Amino acid sequence: MVQLGRKCLMAVLLSGVALTAMPAVAASANSREVDELVVTAQKREESLKDVPIAMTAISSVEVKKAGLTSFMDLEQYTPTMVINNNGDSRVATVSIRGVGSSQDQGKQSSIGIFVDGVFMSRIGMGISDLLDIERVEVLRGPQGTLFGMNTAAGLISIITASPNIDEFHGYAEGVVGNYNRVEVRGSVTGPIIPGKLGFSLAGYSVDRSGIVYNATLKRDVDDQKKTGMRAKLRYVGENFNYTLTGDVQRENDECCAYLFIALKPGANILGIPVAPLAPPGFPYSRTTVTNRVNTNQNRGGGVSGEGNWTIAGGNVITSVTAARNWTISADSDTDALPLDIIDGLFVHQHHKQFSQELRITSPTGQKLEYVGGLYYFTHDAVDQQYVGIAGLGKPGTDGRSNIASDHEDTSKAVFANLTYHLTPQATLAAGARYTQEHQTVDFTQLSNSFAFANLGSIHSTRDDSATTYTLTAKYDWTPDVMTYATYARGFKPGGFDLTRLPNFTHLQFAAETNNNMEIGVKAYLMDRRVTLTGAAFHTDYNNFQTLAFDGFNLVTTNAKRFITQGFEAEIIARPLEGLRVQAAYAYTDATYKDFKNGQCPAGAATPICDLSGRPLAEAPRNSFNSSVEYRHPLGGSSWAGYVRGEYSYKSSMYLSQALDPFLFQKAFSIVNARIGVESADGLKLELWARNLFDKDYLQLGFNAPVITGGYAGFLNEPRMVGGRISKSF
Repeated sequence: MVQLGRKCLMAVLLSGVALTAMPAVAASANSREVDELVVTAQKREESLKDVPIAMTAISSVEVKKAGLTSFMDLEQYTPTMVINNNGDSRVATVSIRGVGSSQDQGKQSSIGIFVDGVFMSRIGMGISDLLDIERVEVLRGPQGTLFGMNTAAGLISIITASPNIDEFHGYAEGVVGNYNRVEVRGSVTGPIIPGKLGFSLAGYSVDRSGIVYNATLKRDVDDQKKTGMRAKLRYVGENFNYTLTGDVQRENDECCAYLFIALKPGANILGIPVAPLAPPGFPYSRTTVTNRVNTNQNRGGGVSGEGNWTIAGGNVITSVTAARNWTISADSDTDALPLDIIDGLFVHQHHKQFSQELRITSPTGQKLEYVGGLYYFTHDAVDQQYVGIAGLGKPGTDGRSNIASDHEDTSKAVFANLTYHLTPQATLAAGARYTQEHQTVDFTQLSNSFAFANLGSIHSTRDDSATTYTLTAKYDWTPDVMTYATYARGFKPGGFDLTRLPNFTHLQFAAETNNNMEIGVKAYLMDRRVTLTGAAFHTDYNNFQTLAFDGFNLVTTNAKRFITQGFEAEIIARPLEGLRVQAAYAYTDATYKDFKNGQCPAGAATPICDLSGRPLAEAPRNSFNSSVEYRHPLGGSSWAGYVRGEYSYKSSMYLSQALDPFLFQKAFSIVNARIGVESADGLKLELWARNLFDKDYLQLGFNAPVITGGYAGFLNEPRMVGGRISKSF
């Protein structure tokens, strides 16, 4: 029955692909024309169709219709993107087109996350509730010209709603579900001085019980407890406007318990057989046997201000100033066993950052349009960690290994982008950015354990600089059909391996660069009832930064050459009144071309393997997502009913850089559904399900620490069902 339901729903969803359309646009339920969505991907307001960038944008309307509340949910609505929380927020990862990076405190990400134009120095700082959102923009490929060095593979820009200076509006919702889920969200906005000064206030609370059973402690673990709030003030004058934003977030989870993925014959920990201790049915029984509770506590927030001055000639001077901080404390029982073998892995980090951007933007519609500016960014990360391994401690000591680091990073940049309209149809654009990056680190590794080296302290510095650029040609064949071609240069600075090291020889790793070629099309079809975007890309990386884990150490190395290439297509159609069909597909071939010093799978005859010609980990070759939504008035009343189904698919992929066959995730698909009614005055009642068919898959897998022949990791969320009541006013 489940298989039959799955096939029927897939048939309905896949039928939309033949209609050809484009995502990320908002449309009225009473109109068959897909409306344009205005985006700011090029630091100016433009129609999504006119932007020569491969991107997905999700409007506030779609965010609410799809029930998107978590940053993690974006993965199911964006092709080529993979998001993993990886046990705690400090090591969260995001990848686009197969490229991403885990972030220890000495390493930059390949994917930038921006909230209201402010760069988040850690991926985990941006993984929060999607609260009071105006839209989400996902840009694929290098975006270094306008956004900087941390966008070598793409970026995610979250734009929150601006305060209303004319009228009072608000929104409130409550959600209940299985696993004792209780969520509350709300926002209110309105004028303080009508037409001049307005405010907005938004907040959320998420509480959910554990989804993993701890058979040793006889209780559920891996719960969620999150809260957050954002406040805004907005002033609008004749030639000047200013928005001041402050936000805070708190998370206090019991998360995330290690689950056994696989055990080789004879798997043991310091000679103790592991198989008799492992829970039956692992990993999909969602049972752990650790004798301690893992915790993931983090808190953060910040203040930002954006001012816009319109000066002579219609030019706009923009200043974006921001200061943020983020603190995380995580305690993990990493041996995954009911034994006191590993005395916990405790991590405490504190991050603080400051950024200032100043830019000038010309009026839109001129023969020559330009954006230029200056950027300054500084980030300080302090980290303390300790771990102990029973039986491997030096005599007369506590057996612990401690590391501590203080990493400071300062970046300065100047950038410019010129767009010249040769004719009403033909446009050429060129942009460049020069970046200087200075980093210093003080690192200490002291060890009373034979498992890790006792290295002492070291002070180290590095300087990187690069010029990144973009060249674009665009042609509007008709007012509704546009094609483009782009060549771009991307850059990510080198950094430091601030984890447990065998020595200081490879403390630093080199910067990486890439060259990206892309062609694309964006079009409205069938009287704007159908829209289409497509892009083909080829990105060639040099000194690609990649990560390996050998059971004791995380080691960053540089693959000499790596290529990701493929194509993407995204669609939306409104074939009937009230019916909306969306689909997106991506093919990604991410392959090492020259990586002779790759890590071998555990137990191999040699530790180093030539991975040239092999695929990148966590890079599914095929990705697909789609949705079908139908809305219809209920009789002659002021109510309308709706039903929505969503389907997402990812093909098989390896979970570790070593391409270990025991760390391999088969292809999987996820189905979501919702049904509800909505009144003309904004009251909504809804039933929803995520992962309707309760599909299990691995989000992360790795060699279990200290266990010979053992593998551990984390699973996705199981089936979640519930109800939502919301009211807009």
